[in-house]
Amino acid sequence: MPAPRTSAPSTTTGSDALLYLLFAILSLAFTFGSFAWLTGNIINSAVGIGPWTPFAVTEALLRPEALWPHLGPTALLVGARIIPGVLSVGLAVLGLVLWVRLRGGAQKGLAGKGDLAPLLDKQITAKARSLRPSLSGRECKRGRSR
Repeated sequence: MPAPRTSAPSTTTGSDALLYLLFAILSLAFTFGSFAWLTGNIINSAVGIGPWTPFAVTEALLRPEALWPHLGPTALLVGARIIPGVLSVGLAVLGLVLWVRLRGGAQKGLAGKGDLAPLLDKQITAKARSLRPSLSGRECKRGRSR
């Protein structure tokens, strides 16, 4: 059973959505930059060309060739763009799936068959006849119900 809401719903839904979008974009950019820095350093160490660079997310995100000038263009493309992109998308999809699973849950809303059964013709007619026995010999408006 989901926990009851403790705060009042916001009256500015559009600005809330924009704020969430801004947080999502910033977190994805930071994640991609972090993965780019990590995988770029791993590729740099694996090739053995240069030293391990200090943590610089913005440089790894925007200008990886400045961080690793000795790496070739293919190594930069793979190490600072493709692998971090795949890791970031995978992490984003995993986070979205977990968020939907934890946040979504079973929705209470539309009535099921069991809820609607007492409202069908046969049940309404039977209930009316049980409450008022004088109706037992009469037909209902939609035809004879037995």
